[in-house]
Amino acid sequence: MAPPIVCLGEATKKPAFAWVITSAAFLMVASSLALLPGTVGVTGDLPFLGTTPLLTQAQGLTGTWTNVSPTYAPVPYGVPSIAYVPASHGSILFGGSLQSSETWRYRSDEKNWSQLYPQSSPPPMMGASMAYDSGVGKVVLFGGIWVRSDHSVCAGNDTWLYDPLLNTWTNVSPPGSPPYRSSASMVYDPVTQRVVLFGGHHFYCGGGIPEQTGPRLNDTWTYDVRANTWTNVTGPIAPSARSEMGFVYDPRESRIVLFGGIPFEPFYPASYAFGDTWVLDSTTYGWTHYDPLAKPSARYRLGMAFVPNVTVLYGGCSTSGCYQDTWAYDIPTDAWTELPSNSGPPFAPGAAFAFDPSGVVVAFGKSETWELRVTSSTQGGPTGNPLTSGYLIPSALAIAGAGAVFVGAWWLRARSRRPKAP
Repeated sequence: MAPPIVCLGEATKKPAFAWVITSAAFLMVASSLALLPGTVGVTGDLPFLGTTPLLTQAQGLTGTWTNVSPTYAPVPYGVPSIAYVPASHGSILFGGSLQSSETWRYRSDEKNWSQLYPQSSPPPMMGASMAYDSGVGKVVLFGGIWVRSDHSVCAGNDTWLYDPLLNTWTNVSPPGSPPYRSSASMVYDPVTQRVVLFGGHHFYCGGGIPEQTGPRLNDTWTYDVRANTWTNVTGPIAPSARSEMGFVYDPRESRIVLFGGIPFEPFYPASYAFGDTWVLDSTTYGWTHYDPLAKPSARYRLGMAFVPNVTVLYGGCSTSGCYQDTWAYDIPTDAWTELPSNSGPPFAPGAAFAFDPSGVVVAFGKSETWELRVTSSTQGGPTGNPLTSGYLIPSALAIAGAGAVFVGAWWLRARSRRPKAP
């Protein structure tokens, strides 16, 4: 048909006009894309983010570590267990060595430790798992390594409850408990009102070369304090068997974050640490493997705690050395961010971590007490609003450029239609 030929001819006769229209269209598309907080493309089943990153809860945060060690404090030789208990107005710590069955309380508002003297206690142990059940107001302690009456060193599978109001420990070990273990991870989920336990070291009694001390586990269990029952909820997909991993409940997402751990003894020549991130949906007990590009290096015996809006990770060790870095993880954006901070505690591995609602993470190990305070370095912190200067400046320039080109295009068009002088 004639109209297409005529249009093609006009475009060829007026290259400046065609070029201007093409440039304007390109700039308009570029400006609209620049306004998006994150341009998402798809290659097969693999989504990827564009050049504009999504905001995370960790952006604009900094960490400040402070050594607050009082002169009077516990003296653990291994791995103590700790949990914050509102009724005690502080964090309750138990054990930490094969010689200690002491129970202590740390109050961050007073910066001091107080030894509690319950009438009954678990045996001296290390590597036990601890969580505070806010639904019943009691601390749950499970497993750990302790010395039996025949002087053999074994892991146990006893369940103990600590009542902070009565200052008493009670052994409530029910039938059908998880297999014995040490260095497992345990948190409380207020949505399901269950304690959730994962993995650990199935430690054999007695001695032996490192690779014979027992395998690691990757089973998932829940504990109902009111019914005093353990339930195996292990599904077909789970992290690899491991112990000494980071494990923390994120109340904002109602999910549990796991990072790192180790599959067997760190001093065995072929040993290695994990550096993977897993998230557990505690209502379905389904595990999901997350794989962010930026993340902490592989490690075990790290400390993790949830501060408002973000999960914090500190320290830990690989098979070749230990770390003093502080990281934050945000589930919705699957992003790890290293937080700017001063030098933290030097006592990894073997530290106990708990979040105190006064606003600090309490870290204790090798008789040192440290506090981490996470603060926003910007006014109000991250808000999730994509219209920040990082977007507005390039977007405004693109739109202004597109407008200028359209004005030029209109002028050229008008000029080309003027009758030529005789």
